[in-house]
Amino acid sequence: MRIKQLRKEKGIKQIELCKVLGISQGNLSNWENGVYEPDKNSLVKMAEFFGVSVDYLLGRSVTSSLPSNVTNIYPLEAPIRLPMYGEIAAGQPINTNQSPTDEWVFEDPVYGDGNHFVLKVSGNSMEPDIPSGSLAIIRHQDFAEKGQIVAVVIDGENATLKRYIPQDNGTILFQANNPNAQSYVVTKEQCELGEVRIIGILRETKRRYY
Repeated sequence: MRIKQLRKEKGIKQIELCKVLGISQGNLSNWENGVYEPDKNSLVKMAEFFGVSVDYLLGRSVTSSLPSNVTNIYPLEAPIRLPMYGEIAAGQPINTNQSPTDEWVFEDPVYGDGNHFVLKVSGNSMEPDIPSGSLAIIRHQDFAEKGQIVAVVIDGENATLKRYIPQDNGTILFQANNPNAQSYVVTKEQCELGEVRIIGILRETKRRYY
């Protein structure tokens, strides 16, 4: 990702680029530091602003220029295939499989970096935002920012989908969206012992129709 490089070459500040893109400075910082990846529309808008191809912006090409007769293009990529690892609970924690049980063909290349996988959501604790049966696209990482929805392993083996909210007293709340569902409070010691560990953050959810 060459966002920071191109911004500095153009001599503009983060806040100036944020105004152009209509995003927060926090989002831009996360993109520049590789925490998150921009959505398709933002990629196209940035490529147009900097006068480069989307491939160059993403670091996939060493050539920055677009063909002279093209001003707005998003490259047509081969579909990517994300591994599916069974189910993740949106309710009581359930055991997650260690090997892929299926794969999901996904057209947007933004998740084709090898760090993403898919889990099927089971249960209603994250409703109404994430209904049971949804497919959760998870970015593999072991940390999160306050308020992010994470895939978290409880008791060393059972995974659930909850919102990550660190508390002032040093504990961590893994909160359900549904007020009638169970949330979990854990200690730093449980995390240090590996009894509780974040395995990824939720990027988005999809529905799969058969």
